[in-house]
Amino acid sequence: MREQLGVTAAWHVTTATRVLRLTPPWVPFVPAAAVLVILWLSTIPSVAPYLDKERAELISPVILAIGVVVGAWLAAVRPQIYFKWLAVFLLCLFLRELHFQGTNTAFYIALVILIWWASRARERLEPFISNRTIVALLMTALWTYFVSKTFDRHLWDGLMTGTLTRDLFEENLEVMGHVLFVALVIVSAFVDGTFPAHPPRD
Repeated sequence: MREQLGVTAAWHVTTATRVLRLTPPWVPFVPAAAVLVILWLSTIPSVAPYLDKERAELISPVILAIGVVVGAWLAAVRPQIYFKWLAVFLLCLFLRELHFQGTNTAFYIALVILIWWASRARERLEPFISNRTIVALLMTALWTYFVSKTFDRHLWDGLMTGTLTRDLFEENLEVMGHVLFVALVIVSAFVDGTFPAHPPRD
């Protein structure tokens, strides 16, 4: 049993190492750059009203709905299991945005399961999991989404001065994350899954 757990852990560590190796070094800085852009836009009187929480919460489901529709279509017409995984991922994210009771917790449980399965079945996800553009978009989207949640957890409240609020950054970073997820779906459609690429060496 212990040996099996060790093999499983080593497999997932290898997956994480492979993905991180394909992740561009600029990915961690994208949310920081986005925060600066949001901060700048919030100082423009004609733009600032469009950055409020109400508009962001209206835009987010619409953006994700586009991703869900395109993702579902790709899952139906393309044979690769990757597209089905991606469609389920986007559907879970979309359901969370509807803010039904329990969807927030359910999404994080689903996220862990989806990432665990993707690692477990990484060989079935080729050549997508070895495509640098797809990995860059996925990691940027996940990281941007994660950073948006740090505002939700009040980690930056001490820096909120004047008219700045955590909602300004949380909601708009979340919108950006959703746009990146939709971009991921669209870019994935142009990857030829019939010619598996050689995965990076472990």
